[in-house]
Amino acid sequence: MLHEPDGTDFSLVCDGCGTTIDRLGANLHNWELAWSLVRRHGWVGERSRQGPHGCPKCTVRSAYAVDG
Repeated sequence: MLHEPDGTDFSLVCDGCGTTIDRLGANLHNWELAWSLVRRHGWVGERSRQGPHGCPKCTVRSAYAVDG
């Protein structure tokens, strides 16, 4: 997770590929709500803000690597 310098906003960053969802704090206002939403869309990882976190694309890629 990245914080904006003024501390009012944050973004989620995939530790695998760097995909970023910007302005989560400005739109959803808190980490718990934001994490709950992105989890429904395939993001995985630790519930903590520090991560690690993985986007749906990296999750699928890693599943193929294990199965393939």
